[in-house]
Amino acid sequence: MMPVHYKLLNTMNIRRDTADHIISIIVKHRRALFIICAAFSLAVSLFNDALYLLGGPDAISTTEKPFVMCDRPTPLNYAIHPKMTQQVTYSGEPFVPQWPTQKKLLLLRKDDYLFGHIGNQINSLLHAYDYARDHQLELGTTFHGWVIEAIQFMGYESNDNKELRNEIRNELGITIIRNSTDLVGYDEVIQLSAKDLYFYKSPGDNWESNMNFHIGILRRIFLRYNRALGYAHHGLRAINVCRTIDDLFHGSGSSMKYTVIHSRFMEGRAQFKLNQLAKTSGLTPKGALEMSPKYIRMILKPLGMLEHPIVLFSDGELPSVEEGLLRDPVIGPKLIVLGNKTSLTGPDTTLAMLSDVYIGNPASVTSGYIARSRHALGYNEEQTYMFRKEHKDNWISVCNEKCIFNPWVMSTNL
Repeated sequence: MMPVHYKLLNTMNIRRDTADHIISIIVKHRRALFIICAAFSLAVSLFNDALYLLGGPDAISTTEKPFVMCDRPTPLNYAIHPKMTQQVTYSGEPFVPQWPTQKKLLLLRKDDYLFGHIGNQINSLLHAYDYARDHQLELGTTFHGWVIEAIQFMGYESNDNKELRNEIRNELGITIIRNSTDLVGYDEVIQLSAKDLYFYKSPGDNWESNMNFHIGILRRIFLRYNRALGYAHHGLRAINVCRTIDDLFHGSGSSMKYTVIHSRFMEGRAQFKLNQLAKTSGLTPKGALEMSPKYIRMILKPLGMLEHPIVLFSDGELPSVEEGLLRDPVIGPKLIVLGNKTSLTGPDTTLAMLSDVYIGNPASVTSGYIARSRHALGYNEEQTYMFRKEHKDNWISVCNEKCIFNPWVMSTNL
C-alpha cells in the first residue's frame, strides 16, 4: 500500500501538471482568447445600445442612491445613466438641459462689475435659461465672467479648462465662447447683462416648468460640489464648500443635527420687501424680520430640534435678534453666532443648505437661493421655513415650498 504522504505528493504533482498545461494553452492561444473576450464585451455593449435605441434612456436600468454632500446624506436620490453619463436621473426621470433652438445665441457677457450677491447671480443665471428657452436661443458665455463665477461658487472645480468647457456644455447646456471665431454660424447674437436677466420674467403662467428646469440645473451643480481638489476659472484653488461644516462640528458634521437661522435687515430694505411679500403670500413680516425666541421655539419644539445646535447667520444690522436669542434660556445655550455677514461664502451657504432645519428671510435673495437649493436637494416644507403667518397665539406656515419659485409671489425678489 502506498504511504499517505506519497499519495498526497502524487496528487499535488498531477494538479501542478494540470495547471501548467492550462497556462501553456492560455499562452499559446492568448490572441484568440483576447479576441473572444473583446467580442463578448462588444456584444454586451451593442446589446445595451440596442436597448437604448429601442426603448429610450430608461430602457437600461439605473440604480438610484442617496446623494451625500460634505458627508451629509440628503433626501435626494439620484442615478447616473450607465450609457449616457451626462444624464442624471431623479426618480426615473432624466434631466437634459436641451430645448428647441434656432441659429441664434444669447451671450452672457462679462460685466464691468459683479452684480449683487450669489443669490442675485444665480437668479440671473436661471433667468438666462428662461429667456433662452422662451426665445429658442442657444446659451453662451465668456470663460472669465459672472456666469462661471456663479457656477463655481458651489461646484465644477477642474484641473483642465478644456475638459471644463466640455462639461459645462454637455451638463449645463452653456457654450463657452472663446473668441469671435466661435460666433461664426450664428444668425444673431443677443447680449444681456446679469442685471438685465435678473429682472426678466417669462410671459404667461409657465413658472412651474421653469421651476423644474431650475431644479435640474441646481442639482447638476451640487453633484459637482467643490472640495478644493481643483481650480476655479481665475486660476486659484477652488474653495472647499464643506469647510464651515468641518470647522464648526470638528469631524462630526455627517451625523450632527442642527438648525440654521438666517437673519437679514438689509439697511431697512427687508421690512419693505416683507411688506410686499405679505400681500402676495400672506406671511406676517415681523416673524422673518425679528426672529424672536418665541417664533424660533414654535418652529423647533415640535421637531425636537431645541436640543441640538442652532447656528445664526446675521448681517449684524438688527442686534436685537442676536441679543434676544442669546438671552433665551432654551435657545441661548445652543446658539452659535456667525454674525456681521452681509453676504455668505460658499461654505456658509452649504452649511445652511444642508441643515436639518432652515429658518430664512424671504426678503433676502441669498435666503431665497438657499431655500430653492434645499427644495432641489429634497428637503420638504417641514424642514425649510420661509413664509409664516401669526395666527392667534401661534405661527403657521402659509404658501407651500414652491412659493419661493413663483415669480408672482416673489415679484419683488426675483
